[in-house]
Amino acid sequence: MTNQQPAVNEETARLLQRVYRIKDTIHYEVRDGVVFIIKENNAKIQKVLRKIRYKIPKTSEMELDEYGSFIFQQIDGVRTVGEIAELLGDAIEEANNQLYDRLIIYMHHLEKNEKYIELVKK
Repeated sequence: MTNQQPAVNEETARLLQRVYRIKDTIHYEVRDGVVFIIKENNAKIQKVLRKIRYKIPKTSEMELDEYGSFIFQQIDGVRTVGEIAELLGDAIEEANNQLYDRLIIYMHHLEKNEKYIELVKK
Protein backbone atom coordinates (compact mmCIF):
# COMPACT_ATOMS: atom_id res chain seq x y z
CA MET A 1 0.00 0.00 0.00
CA THR A 2 1.35 3.45 -0.85
CA ASN A 3 0.69 6.26 1.55
CA GLN A 4 -0.53 9.52 0.12
CA GLN A 5 1.14 12.46 1.81
CA PRO A 6 0.16 16.08 1.19
CA ALA A 7 2.44 18.40 -0.72
CA VAL A 8 5.34 19.58 1.41
CA ASN A 9 6.97 22.97 1.66
CA GLU A 10 10.54 23.59 0.55
CA GLU A 11 12.03 23.28 4.06
CA THR A 12 10.29 19.95 4.73
CA ALA A 13 11.36 18.65 1.32
CA ARG A 14 14.97 19.53 2.17
CA LEU A 15 14.76 17.78 5.56
CA LEU A 16 13.27 14.67 3.95
CA GLN A 17 16.43 14.33 1.83
CA ARG A 18 18.67 13.99 4.88
CA VAL A 19 20.44 10.70 5.53
CA TYR A 20 21.38 9.55 9.03
CA ARG A 21 23.34 6.67 10.47
CA ILE A 22 23.49 5.19 13.96
CA LYS A 23 26.64 6.27 15.77
CA ASP A 24 29.25 3.57 16.26
CA THR A 25 29.29 4.27 20.00
CA ILE A 26 25.62 3.32 20.43
CA HIS A 27 24.98 -0.17 21.73
CA TYR A 28 21.57 -1.65 21.10
CA GLU A 29 19.78 -4.96 20.69
CA VAL A 30 16.69 -5.89 18.74
CA ARG A 31 14.47 -8.41 20.51
CA ASP A 32 11.27 -9.53 18.79
CA GLY A 33 11.31 -6.38 16.67
CA VAL A 34 11.75 -4.07 19.67
CA VAL A 35 14.92 -1.97 19.98
CA PHE A 36 16.62 -1.70 23.36
CA ILE A 37 19.28 1.01 23.68
CA ILE A 38 21.93 -0.12 26.17
CA LYS A 39 23.66 2.63 28.13
CA GLU A 40 26.60 2.23 30.48
CA ASN A 41 26.07 3.64 33.96
CA ASN A 42 29.56 4.93 34.53
CA ALA A 43 29.08 8.36 36.01
CA LYS A 44 31.48 9.12 38.85
CA ILE A 45 28.76 8.93 41.49
CA GLN A 46 27.59 5.55 40.19
CA LYS A 47 31.14 4.18 40.36
CA VAL A 48 31.55 5.46 43.93
CA LEU A 49 28.23 3.97 45.01
CA ARG A 50 29.21 0.61 43.51
CA LYS A 51 32.46 0.66 45.49
CA ILE A 52 30.55 1.06 48.75
CA ARG A 53 28.35 -1.85 47.69
CA TYR A 54 25.19 -0.12 46.49
CA LYS A 55 23.51 -2.19 43.82
CA ILE A 56 23.94 0.11 40.85
CA PRO A 57 23.72 -1.82 37.57
CA LYS A 58 26.61 -1.34 35.15
CA THR A 59 24.17 -0.85 32.28
CA SER A 60 20.60 0.25 31.79
CA GLU A 61 18.25 -0.30 28.88
CA MET A 62 15.79 2.00 27.21
CA GLU A 63 13.04 0.25 25.26
CA LEU A 64 11.76 2.05 22.18
CA ASP A 65 8.07 1.87 21.34
CA GLU A 66 6.68 0.35 18.12
CA TYR A 67 7.24 3.47 16.02
CA GLY A 68 10.66 4.26 17.48
CA SER A 69 11.84 0.67 17.03
CA PHE A 70 10.69 0.59 13.42
CA ILE A 71 12.33 3.92 12.60
CA PHE A 72 15.58 3.08 14.41
CA GLN A 73 15.95 -0.15 12.44
CA GLN A 74 15.56 1.75 9.15
CA ILE A 75 18.41 4.19 9.86
CA ASP A 76 21.28 2.75 7.85
CA GLY A 77 23.31 5.62 6.44
CA VAL A 78 21.71 5.11 3.01
CA ARG A 79 17.96 5.70 3.32
CA THR A 80 16.68 9.26 3.35
CA VAL A 81 14.23 10.45 5.98
CA GLY A 82 11.62 10.54 3.19
CA GLU A 83 12.24 6.87 2.35
CA ILE A 84 11.96 5.95 6.02
CA ALA A 85 8.68 7.89 6.16
CA GLU A 86 7.28 5.87 3.26
CA LEU A 87 8.33 2.59 4.87
CA LEU A 88 6.81 3.65 8.18
CA GLY A 89 3.55 4.74 6.55
CA ASP A 90 3.31 1.46 4.67
CA ALA A 91 4.11 -0.67 7.74
CA ILE A 92 1.99 1.18 10.31
CA GLU A 93 -1.09 2.81 8.79
CA GLU A 94 -1.82 4.93 11.88
CA ALA A 95 1.59 6.58 11.47
CA ASN A 96 0.39 8.41 8.34
CA ASN A 97 -1.24 11.15 10.43
CA GLN A 98 1.23 14.08 10.20
CA LEU A 99 3.90 11.56 9.16
CA TYR A 100 6.57 13.91 7.82
CA ASP A 101 6.40 16.50 10.57
CA ARG A 102 6.45 13.95 13.37
CA LEU A 103 9.26 11.92 11.79
CA ILE A 104 11.43 14.99 11.22
CA ILE A 105 10.96 16.02 14.86
CA TYR A 106 11.79 12.49 16.05
CA MET A 107 14.94 12.29 13.92
CA HIS A 108 16.02 15.69 15.27
CA HIS A 109 15.45 14.39 18.82
CA LEU A 110 17.55 11.27 18.15
CA GLU A 111 20.34 13.41 16.71
CA LYS A 112 20.47 16.44 19.01
CA ASN A 113 19.01 15.31 22.34
CA GLU A 114 19.81 11.60 22.57
CA LYS A 115 22.88 11.74 20.29
CA TYR A 116 22.14 8.24 18.94
CA ILE A 117 22.43 9.15 15.26
CA GLU A 118 24.51 11.45 13.10
CA LEU A 119 23.91 13.22 9.82
CA VAL A 120 25.58 11.61 6.82
CA LYS A 121 24.10 13.79 4.08
CA LYS A 122 22.15 17.05 4.19
